[in-house]
Amino acid sequence: MPEDIESREADTLTEDIARLGSLEKIIQGWDETQQRTVLALRNGWEAIYRECLRRLIRTVQNAPQGATGLREAAADPYVYAVLRTLSLVRPSLQERIEAALDSVRPGLEGHGGNVELVELRPPDTVVLRLLGSCHGCPSSSLTLSEGVEKAIREACPEICHIETVGRQHAATVPNGEGTEQRISPFAIGGRHPWLPALRLEDLPRNSLLARDVLSDALLFWRGPDGDVHCYRNACAHLGMPLDEGEIDPAGVLTCPHHGFQFALESGECLTIPEIQLEPWAVRMVDGEIQVRRNHD
Repeated sequence: MPEDIESREADTLTEDIARLGSLEKIIQGWDETQQRTVLALRNGWEAIYRECLRRLIRTVQNAPQGATGLREAAADPYVYAVLRTLSLVRPSLQERIEAALDSVRPGLEGHGGNVELVELRPPDTVVLRLLGSCHGCPSSSLTLSEGVEKAIREACPEICHIETVGRQHAATVPNGEGTEQRISPFAIGGRHPWLPALRLEDLPRNSLLARDVLSDALLFWRGPDGDVHCYRNACAHLGMPLDEGEIDPAGVLTCPHHGFQFALESGECLTIPEIQLEPWAVRMVDGEIQVRRNHD
């Protein structure tokens, strides 16, 4: 379909939906008996349309090239809107992804952050961007794994790969002795206790420090802005320890064993985007770095 025609049809659909929305607002001002009458009338007509279209679809599917024709017809925005309203087609993959993102946005927005869908690469890959305070947050990888990625995988089990790109910068949040740094909203209220790890003064900026907390080998990094990040001390490649790796001025850690590179600000693997370091939630209380396990 030519782009100008498709654009005009999309505008027309938007206008028609807006008119229906205006009528629904009028009905909301009617008394309960009138509203029930209108609702019953609408449901009755929808049932007739639904059964009519169901029979039409069944007939077309059985015809030669019928399935192809139905897919082409469903690509039309008007046809798709009607079929979706009558529950005759599943929500598209993009709709389900957007719905999953909408489900976690309240938690992100409550902490000054957000997330957007940058690209859908059928059949199994999505590309996301964290916005606002989620950028550069010490728990940004936790936000992804425990919040955003979990919601997407539950709504869209066919998605196998979730990548992040070009995170927008957020305002600097002061962080130092006596100041609690940002915590992922998905780490708040976790069932595991906060555990003392080390003093902030023992961790210079842009340096690594390995420390065992109970039975877990952890890796701590304090960025140039003062935020502290914590990961399991294991390369996402083969699980080798990372504390002897080199860090460049941009906060990129190179694994000393096989050369895999990781952005310590987020835990992302720059060598293979599909893997990442395992994050732990971090907070600062009176100059003490505390951590919380995010998994069983």
